[in-house]
Amino acid sequence: MLIRTWLFDDVAMVEASGRLCLESAPSLGDAVRDAIQMRGGRLVLNLVDVSRVDAAGLGELASAFRIVRAAAGEMKVVVRSSTVRDLLARTHLLGLYPTYETEAAALASFDVAQRCPSI
Repeated sequence: MLIRTWLFDDVAMVEASGRLCLESAPSLGDAVRDAIQMRGGRLVLNLVDVSRVDAAGLGELASAFRIVRAAAGEMKVVVRSSTVRDLLARTHLLGLYPTYETEAAALASFDVAQRCPSI
């Protein structure tokens, strides 16, 4: 699994690609923890290029939610794959965080008033 992390304005972006499985799942948790420490709570987790998720990967996605919640943060997830979306729905993880089909939609969903202080 390849994981990239970068910042877009005041939002930490974590992009995963490949298989989210036993061998790679801890890397995702580390990336989410690092991103939350970097940016203090606003996170977009992009799973568009994730091809497969096993039980360990599901556990790591649930853990990511707990990490962000403990930091009083807000996480948005980008997922297009019907297979991954169905798996998240069947395991009741889909209801934990808002999901979007594009990074742009996820970024736009953050409250603009909080991002742009009044003059």
